[in-house]
Amino acid sequence: MPEILLFTKPGCEKCEYVKERIPPKVEVRVYDLESAEGMAEGAFYEVLHKHTPILVVDGEHVEGALNIVKRLSVLAEGI
Repeated sequence: MPEILLFTKPGCEKCEYVKERIPPKVEVRVYDLESAEGMAEGAFYEVLHKHTPILVVDGEHVEGALNIVKRLSVLAEGI
């Protein structure tokens, strides 16, 4: 299973949309970019200056709520 990270911010409607649609069998670590841990991980993955939500799958960035939901669905099919 690839490493799957989701970067979000509080009050972000698109972030909530994505989080509500994470397939149950897909393990996703969710990071709040306004927390210290989220900012540290966001800096490492170079996503701090991008619009949320941002999905990182084994180092590859996926942006846009609909693109993220699609990618998560594809990942779920492979499990």
